[in-house]
Amino acid sequence: MQTPVCFASALHQAHCCQLTSLQTWYGRRHVTTVSCSRQLSLAVRAVAEESAVAIGQVVGRRQLLAGFAAISVDTKQPEVSLQPSTLEDSETQASSPPTSADYTSPGPFRVVRLPRLEHTCHKLFPQCLGTQCLLRLDVFCPKGGSSFGALPPYPVAVFTGGFLVGSSSYLSYAERLTSWGYVTVLYDKAESAVDNLDDVISVKFIQEIIDWCGSHPVISRVSDTSRVYLCGHSRGGKLSVLAAALDPRVVALCLLDPVDNTVWAPLGPGYPSGIQALKQLGDKQTADGRQAVPLALIGSGLGGDCAPKAANFRLFYEACTAPAWMVSIEQAGHFQFLDKQSSMQRAVCAQGKVPDYSVRQISQAVMVAWAQAMVPGRSKASFASQQTPATAAQHTFSAVSTETSDSIVHKTLASVHDPFVHLQSRTKHLI
Repeated sequence: MQTPVCFASALHQAHCCQLTSLQTWYGRRHVTTVSCSRQLSLAVRAVAEESAVAIGQVVGRRQLLAGFAAISVDTKQPEVSLQPSTLEDSETQASSPPTSADYTSPGPFRVVRLPRLEHTCHKLFPQCLGTQCLLRLDVFCPKGGSSFGALPPYPVAVFTGGFLVGSSSYLSYAERLTSWGYVTVLYDKAESAVDNLDDVISVKFIQEIIDWCGSHPVISRVSDTSRVYLCGHSRGGKLSVLAAALDPRVVALCLLDPVDNTVWAPLGPGYPSGIQALKQLGDKQTADGRQAVPLALIGSGLGGDCAPKAANFRLFYEACTAPAWMVSIEQAGHFQFLDKQSSMQRAVCAQGKVPDYSVRQISQAVMVAWAQAMVPGRSKASFASQQTPATAAQHTFSAVSTETSDSIVHKTLASVHDPFVHLQSRTKHLI
């Protein structure tokens, strides 16, 4: 089967448009993305008509996915002012206290999404140049915890998306984590398929975000950057591992269908192996006494070429020497973790029988449960219930982390059980 010439032509135009868009994105908001979407219409129609395999052979999977990157940016801004008072609790705004730890549902905190922020990573110059040093960040802060004794500062969670996947595709993950008491950061870099940032500089961006959370005049008031939870999807999972291997502030990891080096990003300068980093992290823990970094993995059984067996989540699990939990959704595809897939993403990677909504629900339950089990300080001592008249609700929330990690894992698996969803689960080194 041949790919129409019109597709290659449309994709080339999309690349040119995308590069221009990203160069002007930060200075002129998103004025060029509409024209990009028009140029991409031919490519999208071609994807619908041709098989993903044939298209991938001609232009490459990364180039194909890059075609949609220019129009996958969330431009909506929340109606919230960035003032210290924005994050302060009050009696009238407090949330209802929790009555149980059901990680399949939103937590007891109210979620405040701050206006989108920009941060220039000056310290990374000249490794990045111009707009490449600029990050656009969405920060989600928990509020209302004072009603049940959960006071700031809260652990910081940084979520890193897949290759050229906009952070808007992971909004539900950020909101879910924040509802359970984490200051959560989503971010976008200025990169494209023809001018992408390598893994080494991308990892430094993650470390820079952690530093920024600890120094920002408003966000630092509620952030505890000594307890960082890194989450990531696809390439973002690998980047999270690489960052954890370098930064002792990272205390736990959760990876959604992570992908290590492949033919699309082979092992070499600037592109180290995340799997090898996990093995080295275990050696460092033994040598310098650093606390083990526990790892949760949620993988797709239909990763295919998008998450090849030689680089997929199972190998990350085998390489981990710390406490680990692996859940495989056998009938799910690589992009079904996203809040919303594009036509290209559906065409490039396999789609399973499990609904996208179920994949997200399972993943978010595991993500939250693992954080509650493994992030230090998520215990009774970190809440004010010991210093105020205790209520049954306060004790319930405070006691979440007094459970063993093994108990939390089994309880979460029982709560996400669905007779129509085939899950495989493995654990090791749990207490």
